[in-house]
Amino acid sequence: MLWSFASRPAAHLRTWDDDASGIGYDERSGDTFVLGALALELIVMLQERGPLAAAAIVEDLALRLGTVQPSLAVDVDAELGHLAARGFVESLPT
Repeated sequence: MLWSFASRPAAHLRTWDDDASGIGYDERSGDTFVLGALALELIVMLQERGPLAAAAIVEDLALRLGTVQPSLAVDVDAELGHLAARGFVESLPT
């Protein structure tokens, strides 16, 4: 399965200079939520690079971090699920 930035995101994103967190606003429900550093990194990565498999995302993040964290794949999968539920990303059939 490939993951892609949503072509028409259902939520709006606001970040600040530190890139450590951001705020999302879902105009459908009126909900607001905090997005952490991993969520922001995934959004930016998919916006810049286009659709990617979860394994490629994990590999890229591991290279950037300079280490492989045992829970990284699980964390990425969980965060992609949260971002999909909030309308920022979508899964594409392969």
